[in-house]
Amino acid sequence: MVALEQRSEKVLRTIVTEYISTGEPVGSRTVAKRGGFGLSAASVRNIMSDLTDMGLISQPHVSAGRVPTDLAYRLYVDSLLKNYIVDDRYRETIERLLKDVGLDPRDVLRQSSLVLAGLSRQAGVVTTSPLRDQTFKTIEFIKAAEDRILVVLVSTSGFVQNKIIYDEDNISQETLESFGRMLDDMLKDLDLLEARERIERELLTEKVEFNLALLKALRMSHSILSQDDTREVFIGGQSNILLDPEFSEIKKLKAVLTTFEEKTKLLKLLDKTLQAEGIQVFIGSEHGLDEIENCSVVAYPIRVGDSVVASIGVVGPKRMNYSVVVPLVDTTARILTQLLRTVVESRA
Repeated sequence: MVALEQRSEKVLRTIVTEYISTGEPVGSRTVAKRGGFGLSAASVRNIMSDLTDMGLISQPHVSAGRVPTDLAYRLYVDSLLKNYIVDDRYRETIERLLKDVGLDPRDVLRQSSLVLAGLSRQAGVVTTSPLRDQTFKTIEFIKAAEDRILVVLVSTSGFVQNKIIYDEDNISQETLESFGRMLDDMLKDLDLLEARERIERELLTEKVEFNLALLKALRMSHSILSQDDTREVFIGGQSNILLDPEFSEIKKLKAVLTTFEEKTKLLKLLDKTLQAEGIQVFIGSEHGLDEIENCSVVAYPIRVGDSVVASIGVVGPKRMNYSVVVPLVDTTARILTQLLRTVVESRA
């Protein structure tokens, strides 16, 4: 990492904060005036020349001021991450907006994306974790009609999946409850991916040929564990991107909006945070998505007990106001974690 002497660090910080605020290249006169460190414009120009040689700032036009590079943003953010304080300004608003949606985890996560978008004025993104990060709690079979059964799968983190399946044998509710108990014992403490694999192995064993009840229970549980749509991505505030001058070019705007639409790339990006601890900031090319190389992502993994249940984040231009967005994501993550713990405890 680049090491800067104190004056150079102050000049660079002034350039970054000024550019974040205005979106305009920053000149030496502005730095000398805004910096408050008693340097002349000539002295500032000399320091800015050194910072340019170090790859920390660039000059987009011959007569223009300077703009920060990705490396400059990284130095700025790393310094911020060492010293920032969780922001209480939005705490009451976040708590109220999240609590108002009830106790369904998906509703809470969906609302979180909207809260992040509204308060950051960027795009809020929330993803649920993959099967391997969610632990099996229970499965229920409920007779919904004479020829229909509702299958309800619950993870230890409170997430519920439902599926209606066809019942050609008119199985009684009492028998369905026995199926549930049988599978609860078989799948206890497995993550959902392991549970699916266990079911698939059991279906291949000889014993199911001689136990019709077991065969039916395994098939019904497999129908919900094998669903492909177990992961979800909630995005709020995509239209906020339209307000950022960085995306005034149609090509850049289209690339960002396409990434939001496809979602799978966002999943890969936010999955990088699932095994991390605390706040994560990916600046420009650091996240590896060429389509949104002009964007940064501030993200946080959500843990409930021993499970990672989701990842939340804000996507915006590299010029986003990190001093606001970082504490905002942190505060939202802490409140969301506590709410989801409450959900789990209510269903214990």
